[in-house]
Amino acid sequence: MAVQMSREALFGAAWCELVAELDWPLLGRTYCEGDGSSFFDEALLEQVLDTGLDLVDGLAAALPRAGAARSVYVGAAVAELPLLLGEALVMGREVHWLNLPGPEVDELRRGLQVVGAKLGVRLPQPETHNLTHVPDASCDHVWLASVLTDPDAFPALHDRLYERVGGALATGRGDAAADLARAEQLVREVLAKATRPALLSTTDEELELIVPIARTLGLQLSVPTTGTLSAIVGDTLRYVRVASKS
Repeated sequence: MAVQMSREALFGAAWCELVAELDWPLLGRTYCEGDGSSFFDEALLEQVLDTGLDLVDGLAAALPRAGAARSVYVGAAVAELPLLLGEALVMGREVHWLNLPGPEVDELRRGLQVVGAKLGVRLPQPETHNLTHVPDASCDHVWLASVLTDPDAFPALHDRLYERVGGALATGRGDAAADLARAEQLVREVLAKATRPALLSTTDEELELIVPIARTLGLQLSVPTTGTLSAIVGDTLRYVRVASKS
């Protein structure tokens, strides 16, 4: 089937098959306190698709010319599915996708394997190994968005970066110094994977940590004035240009 379809048609088929295949009540429960079974309703899935298509268009326009044609995604999940599919199926790029183990990653991997086999094409798969498996300076697009603000992975940093410390929406959990140390190490590891030049996909909140670290690595970040609201969390995503300081 894959050979007979255009790239755009294959993307459409993969998305429709995934929507039909994935256990959305299970995925919803991984996002919500309480039941969450109806979290991923038709409206939210349409929003995920529309946002993802906007991000694909923006990525195609912003990528360096004659780049590595390879991306690494850290922490991507449901919200990034259309972008991951767009990179692999429409743009023909290699995609490394890393996340922490858990029910969400297990279900996404299962669904992608089923749909890939049905369509006769290899779809991106979430992996749980660390970044050492991705060669340094090998990716012209690196994704680290809504990761350092994740309330489970970085609860204290989540409270700080969203300015929620002591407020009603604060997690009240975690150790600030430990969270910051782990976050800074992750940023350094992710930036090490970027070619020069490259794009970094991240959020306004995370740039507060990323910009000073990039400077210590001899990198210059050019932050655009426009961004795209993420489909689920509502963070502002920006395609930041990464280059060596001249």
